[in-house]
Amino acid sequence: MVRILFRAAASWAILLPLCTAAFAIGLVTRGTRPVAPPALLDPLSQGCYFDTVSFTSIDGTPLNGWFVPVVDARRVLIEKEKLLRWKRPGIVLVHDFGQSPQQMLQLVRPLHDEGLNILLLAVRGLGTEKAAGQTFGIREADDVAAAVAQMRNTPFVDPKRVGVCGIGSGANAILLAAKRDPSICGIIIANPLTSCDAAITRFIAHDDAHLQWMQPLLRWTFELTYGVDSDELGYPKNSVALRSRPMLTFVDGDPLTLVIGEHQQKIREFCRTTLQTRERIMLGSSR
Repeated sequence: MVRILFRAAASWAILLPLCTAAFAIGLVTRGTRPVAPPALLDPLSQGCYFDTVSFTSIDGTPLNGWFVPVVDARRVLIEKEKLLRWKRPGIVLVHDFGQSPQQMLQLVRPLHDEGLNILLLAVRGLGTEKAAGQTFGIREADDVAAAVAQMRNTPFVDPKRVGVCGIGSGANAILLAAKRDPSICGIIIANPLTSCDAAITRFIAHDDAHLQWMQPLLRWTFELTYGVDSDELGYPKNSVALRSRPMLTFVDGDPLTLVIGEHQQKIREFCRTTLQTRERIMLGSSR
């Protein structure tokens, strides 16, 4: 009897850590591969022409997005050959975790009217690369860097006047990308994640009090799975590092506050000052 109990205890001592590790891996895998809502609308719904563009992230992950050029039929009629001589500023819009570029659509019309070329980025895990996991902004910073490079390489975009704007984990991604690229000249963020632990609690453990004891294990599993340093993530530390750069921050709790209401006008005014969008007025465009 004692021998049987000893064997049972030994088996549990071996199996319990293995089962716990497997459970943690399952939670991290499921939690970092969200199913984004279907994209039922595109920039045409905002009255703006667009192209679907495909490119690769810094680490080779396939990406895509919607590119909305500032040049449309109305501007061709107004500016004619001037379009060949002038380059306009651009901005990259980055959606939140578990969302899609559709989340940013309501910013397209006001920013287009302000005279900006716009790239709505679909981060890894969407579009062309369904198998790629999302890392709450850490790996997605490479996606933002690639999108900024894509924008700068567009012939009619001024590479010295490219800004970035993001919500939630998209805000964290642009903070990390901007830290690495000092030539990003305007940063707009809303509701960034405060830390990796906050992201794990919200998206992997789903605020389940019964899983709080697993927080260190989930964080370690997340880091090991994606080869990242979770200490990179976090709004306060990264925002302080960018203190010398023009930055517009919204921390309202509701992601929609960035794309609707009075914030739109604040974003336009910030872009007008930082990216010098008033150049369009000198070229004859109307408001």
